[in-house]
Amino acid sequence: MGISTRRDLIEAFINFFKSKKHKEIPSASLIPENDPTVLFTTAGMHPLVPFLQGEKHPLGRRLTSVQKCLRTGDIDEVGDSVHHTFFEMLGNWSLGDYWKKEAIEFSFEFLTKVLGFPKERLAISCFAGDGERGIPKDDESAEIWESLGVPRERIAFLGMRNNWWGPAGETGPCGPDTEMFYWVGEDEPPERFDPSDERWVEIWNDVFMEYERKKLDAIFIDEKLLFREGRLARDIWDVLEQFKTKKFLVVGSLEEFKKSAIDDFSHLAVEVVEFPKTSEELENLFDEKKLSPALALFVSFGNTNAKLADKFPEGLRKASATTAHELNEVLEKNVYFYAKAKQRNVDTGMGVERTLSVLDGSCDDYLTDSFLPLIREIEKLSGKSYEEKKREMRIIADHLRAAVFILGDERGVRPSNVQQGYVLRRLIRRAIRYAKLIGLEKGFATALAKVVIAHYPDYQELARNHKFIVEELELEEERFLRTLEKGLKKFNEVAQGEVISGKDAFLLFQSYGFPIEMTLELANERGVKVDLEAYNEEFRRHQELSRTASRGMFKSGLADESEKTRKLHTATHLLNEALRKVLGDENIKQKGSNITPERLRFDFNFPRKLTKEEIEKIEELVNEKIAQGLEVVREEMPLGQAMESGAQAEFGARYPEVVSVYTILDPSDPRGWFSKEICTGPHVKNTAEIGKFKIVKEESVAAGIRRIKAVVE
Repeated sequence: MGISTRRDLIEAFINFFKSKKHKEIPSASLIPENDPTVLFTTAGMHPLVPFLQGEKHPLGRRLTSVQKCLRTGDIDEVGDSVHHTFFEMLGNWSLGDYWKKEAIEFSFEFLTKVLGFPKERLAISCFAGDGERGIPKDDESAEIWESLGVPRERIAFLGMRNNWWGPAGETGPCGPDTEMFYWVGEDEPPERFDPSDERWVEIWNDVFMEYERKKLDAIFIDEKLLFREGRLARDIWDVLEQFKTKKFLVVGSLEEFKKSAIDDFSHLAVEVVEFPKTSEELENLFDEKKLSPALALFVSFGNTNAKLADKFPEGLRKASATTAHELNEVLEKNVYFYAKAKQRNVDTGMGVERTLSVLDGSCDDYLTDSFLPLIREIEKLSGKSYEEKKREMRIIADHLRAAVFILGDERGVRPSNVQQGYVLRRLIRRAIRYAKLIGLEKGFATALAKVVIAHYPDYQELARNHKFIVEELELEEERFLRTLEKGLKKFNEVAQGEVISGKDAFLLFQSYGFPIEMTLELANERGVKVDLEAYNEEFRRHQELSRTASRGMFKSGLADESEKTRKLHTATHLLNEALRKVLGDENIKQKGSNITPERLRFDFNFPRKLTKEEIEKIEELVNEKIAQGLEVVREEMPLGQAMESGAQAEFGARYPEVVSVYTILDPSDPRGWFSKEICTGPHVKNTAEIGKFKIVKEESVAAGIRRIKAVVE
């Protein structure tokens, strides 16, 4: 079959997997719901985390989709032929159903029979194993590929950096993968596969999620390590704080501790325990602290008190440390471990843009149907050709397409200085900077947005939010152009001498939005040089700081299903219904939510600020339903039936044909229930488990959209 457009490829992929008894699920929002670990949906597996962890999916155990994704980790690489921020990911999943053999056979059949790739131009990578983490080499996948006719010389074994996927957050499902490569060189492919040869292009990835990365429940720290001369060792504590756990248990003499350092230690989120002397005492300690014996590490000063760990080879790990540096190394290595998952899953990913570029032989994603309409419009508006301004046009096309999809999302993100809004602002402003370099006039962003909206009719949210997208782009372009004017004044100040320093060049980039290309161009016109080496050093330092900050911000478990999170999920359902009852407005709908183990955040449509009395009544009603101890029931039903039954749904969200519905039963309500919502969970079994509900903040986040933050105690 002839496949030349994104719709051709998507339909071929979905239909193929439907023929293999997979059910199609719709693309989820770009803004993950109830997942504090990431700003955007970065992979097709994000919306499926509860089901990857064992919850039953309403459509069964075989699924397929095309998912909107956005990643900014490689934003500085955008401009070459293959990197993007926004992209579409084709995927198929087995939730505890088929395993490696079927997954690999499906991939091979689609590549060779449907797409028509000759197997002589295919190569494969498999997981080489990791002895330190106790994870074996994936010989099984390699043998399956060989049985399909891929010669051993075309199979490479690579480590965790290349052939391991996940988890998406700090913890969660993960596992080895096998990746498929296609030879795009003009000559015949070499007999032996060399992964470093860029003419081998990766086109598909099958992940075998048979592990779960977990965090240790408790870390026992020898008192001798944590204290020096009776005082708290600050360098040691600095190391502990990096790991953001509250379950550090200091082992030592309580009496000596109280004498020496209780004042220093009293404000810290740790406990002091006597280290148990027998196996029974250790078991009792785990029960008392609600710890899992398989999730504890004992860090000793030398080998003192560590002998007991030998009696629990699966219960206690032991390691020695005498300095802050050694402790950091111990925790980096041991704070997480890889356990066999309760359910084995297959998760695959094939990028639409990459695959199209290989199919058409261009090996340039920006010349495929996904980008070409945008590129042609940029050529038309700028009067320049793609060949002469390739990098600039790629960045503009990528960033504007990504911005349109973020703005078009039903969860109402707009440019700002925080979280998703910050990323959106950065994308728009970066596109504007490069637009100026090739002579695009004011208003280009809205012109390109219209091209994107017209080219993606299958994402109806874009057309539905057309007005919002265009207005926000116009506003942001206005704001940024004013900033650029200030930047030109600053440029005139720093360009007085013979050389613009690297520090000043970076200031122009960081504070005024000047890409280095713009500074170089203006400097050349003035006959002034730029200290490019010093600028690159400043830029490198900035990148490292940004990465460090990002790691810290999103270092928590993906789709956390802790007891506290379950309580907050169910409390959110109670809040959703309480808002309609107290405010007397049946048209109130959820416009987004985010739940962490610390709090819930709920967005809803309402035209004004809530009064103090209204907030108090909402709290009272939620707490009343908690006190009544109402049963929470989960059912699966067709989407239409769920809506007819009165189930609430998030406005604009796309749901599969069969959904999970959580109902909070209430005999005192004429309907027989207090709340009924389409939701994937997780939830408590009874509202009595939740505790006391408290609203801590109510605010506006957009025109007609209010936000409530609340906690349970």
